Amino acid sequence: FVADLAGKVPMDVISEMLGVPQADREMLRRQSDLLIHREEGVTDVPPAGVEAAFALVVYYAELIADRRANPGDDLVSALCAAEVDGDRLTDDEITSFLFLMVVAGNETTTKLLAHAWYWGDRNPDERAKALVDPARIPDWVEETLRYDTSSQMLARVTTADLTYYGQTIPKGDRVLLLAGSANRDERAFADPDRYDFDRDRESVGIASFGVGRHFCMGASLARLEAHIVLEELIKRVESYEIDPAGTRRVHSVNVRGFESLPTSVKVR
Repeated sequence: FVADLAGKVPMDVISEMLGVPQADREMLRRQSDLLIHREEGVTDVPPAGVEAAFALVVYYAELIADRRANPGDDLVSALCAAEVDGDRLTDDEITSFLFLMVVAGNETTTKLLAHAWYWGDRNPDERAKALVDPARIPDWVEETLRYDTSSQMLARVTTADLTYYGQTIPKGDRVLLLAGSANRDERAFADPDRYDFDRDRESVGIASFGVGRHFCMGASLARLEAHIVLEELIKRVESYEIDPAGTRRVHSVNVRGFESLPTSVKVR
C-alpha cells in the first residue's frame, strides 16, 4: 500500500501539471518505470525499456499535437505557446522536456517517500518524533534526503580544467559526482551514518538536489509532495512495521529505491 501510494501521488501531480487525462496516468507510470528499471546484472537498455521509450514518444507527440490545436491551462500548452525573440520550442524539444518531467518528477519523489518510510521503521526512536508531532515531518524528509537520497550520482562533462586536492581533471573529461557520498561526508556531518532528525543540515546543506546553477528545479515540489503524503499517512497511522522479508529494491540506471515495501499498520 505504502509503495503504491508513494508511486501514485507523484505521477498524479506531474500528470495534473501536464494536463494528462486521469485514464492515461497509470500507463505513463508503468512506461516510466520500464524506461529506467533494469534486471540485476543488466547494463544495457532492455527491450522493454526501448518499447517504453517509443510508447512515450508516440503518446507525447499526440499530446503535443492536441495542445497545439486545443490549448488549455496546462504546462504542455504553455510550452507550445512559449516564445522568446521569435524563437519557439520544437515538438522534439518539448518531448525531451516531458521525458525529464515524467521520469525525474516521478521516480525520485516516489523513492524518497519509500526511503522515509523504510528508514523510519529501522529507526523507531526518530520516527516517533514525527508520529507524535507532525511539525517534525520536514526533518523526516530532509534527513532522508541526506541519509539515502534517490539520486546517488550525477554525470557531468568538464568545460575547463579543474584542480581539486592536487589533482587536475582535464577539460572534456566525464565526471561522476557522488551526491550520496557527499551527504555522508564526515567533514560536513557529525556521525554521518546515523539517521538523526535533530542534526544540523542548514549550516552545511545537502547535495541531494545539486547546487548552484545545477540545482534541481523540482526540489520544492518534491519536498512539498513528500511533506503532504507523510502528513496524510500519519494522520491515519499510529504505528507501522515493515516486513523485511518482503522488501525488494529496484535495479535502475541512476535511481535508488524500493519496488516493494510491505507494511502492517495500526490505525489511529
